[in-house]
Amino acid sequence: MKARIFKDRFVFDESYRPRRLLVRDREASLLASRYMAKLDEMAGFTDVSLIYGSIGRVGIGKTTVATYVGRSLEELAGRRGVNFKHVYINTFGAPSLHQILSVIVDQLGMNISVRGSSAIEVLKAVVDHAYLRDMFILLVLDEFQSLLLSPKISEDDLYLLMRVYEEIPSRDGVNRISYLLVASDFRVTAYMRERIPQVESQIGFRMHLKPYTSDELKVILRQRAEEGLVEGVWDDYHLELISEYFGEDRGGDGSARKAILTLRMAAELAEAEGSSIIREDHVRRALSENALAYIPLDELRALSTHELLVMLALTSLVMEKGGWATTGELMDRYEEIARYYGEQPRGHTQFHTYIKNLTTMGLMDVRPSGKGVRGRTSIMRLSPEIPADRMREVLESIIMDRIKQRPQGNGA
Repeated sequence: MKARIFKDRFVFDESYRPRRLLVRDREASLLASRYMAKLDEMAGFTDVSLIYGSIGRVGIGKTTVATYVGRSLEELAGRRGVNFKHVYINTFGAPSLHQILSVIVDQLGMNISVRGSSAIEVLKAVVDHAYLRDMFILLVLDEFQSLLLSPKISEDDLYLLMRVYEEIPSRDGVNRISYLLVASDFRVTAYMRERIPQVESQIGFRMHLKPYTSDELKVILRQRAEEGLVEGVWDDYHLELISEYFGEDRGGDGSARKAILTLRMAAELAEAEGSSIIREDHVRRALSENALAYIPLDELRALSTHELLVMLALTSLVMEKGGWATTGELMDRYEEIARYYGEQPRGHTQFHTYIKNLTTMGLMDVRPSGKGVRGRTSIMRLSPEIPADRMREVLESIIMDRIKQRPQGNGA
């Protein structure tokens, strides 16, 4: 009989949210207390708070804290007899106002069709829905920086979403919608000042989350191991190896996501071998570059065709010469690859927009050029954790699928 390693595999899934928050609990409690205080004011419930990290730093707990705050508020408010609902939206996958409204309507269980209705009609229905049920709503808008950079949403739409009660007052004058913005880019407030300055000035509380230390990662890994692995198959030393590899204080990037993925990979290696326990060599293999081939497939599939072509151009340069590529080198290679795939290369302005978006997503690193490069330019490379050979295979596969499905026009 094959030995069991996993007790609950879902515990290691990216979408899993622990019921107890052992790290970042202080930050989550602080945010929840702030919203509860606003809730006690009733008429003044509308509030905007912001959780943000640093460029390219994934897995540092932003989404976990935000969703935990939402769940905590539902429980705290429920004990007081208050009808409270948090609505979570990853705006990277919903970059327009109508897409966001569709998610809101769906999560609130409203019987209304967003398609064919104007945004203001749908928002009025949401405001009325909250009034009729005396319901208070927290909108959690994750990856908010991507919404600000999206060409699919106008400044007017952003204002309508974020300052709904100015356009659609509640029947009893009670504001029932608050906002929790989550961003992976510390420049999010600068983007807000460019597009929606009145909302940026409304932010009442800003929380910057730093990468996890090795001690914090060990606590997180132990919780996942206890919940997801069979007792006796793992050792505390395994958690130590992983947490010290990724801990920000030990030179790692402080990503809990990668640490959890590594523990899962070690468990899967043990399972594939038919081992009754996870051994140290399983952990070390999972930590190796080849085993930990972190390719963010969902993010790549959501890119436009030309963003994919820029990524492929950078990947090919990295594989050819290693290190960093200049803006000029990347632009030349992008134009060459775009024509190869039958696409008309975009101009400099759009090209730089692609670079900005890809950097914000943590797919590439960008910095000013130093000595040895003539003139003032930027240099860029793939994020260090992404293996170039595997990335090229994935990009080529996605691009070929796009081309097969492409109508007569070119991708954006």
